[in-house]
Amino acid sequence: MKKITFLVLLLIATVSCSNDDNDNNKEIYFGKWTLTFMSRNNSPLANSIPVIEWQETYNFSSKGKFAKTRTKDGKTKTVVGTYSVNKVEDRIELKLKYTAQNDIIGTCSSDLTENLFILNNTGTLYNGWSLCKGPQIAYEKI
Repeated sequence: MKKITFLVLLLIATVSCSNDDNDNNKEIYFGKWTLTFMSRNNSPLANSIPVIEWQETYNFSSKGKFAKTRTKDGKTKTVVGTYSVNKVEDRIELKLKYTAQNDIIGTCSSDLTENLFILNNTGTLYNGWSLCKGPQIAYEKI
């Protein structure tokens, strides 16, 4: 009887101390992402030649904050804000909320939000800007 009680207590302790699945998924988007692909969806000719027009990174902290940095023509701009996460079956959606207006915010709306997503099968981060004739942009985690 003591052995059964011990096994039941051990099982309860093991289940109680297991990691939360959400903690593991957060690891996917924490950290620095760098621009690796760009194409203009409104110009077939531009899509045939892969040209990255600027250098860009996102850096996501574990505290719900991010920084976006873009370097173009020798000038660097950084904007910051907060983000929220929505986990969908095939992707992780990130909604970024900026603290100030800036021309490096890639968005389809006039507010200070930007939508990104990570496809689960590739682990690549994409922007949602291409839905409104902006460039399709992809980032890889570094």
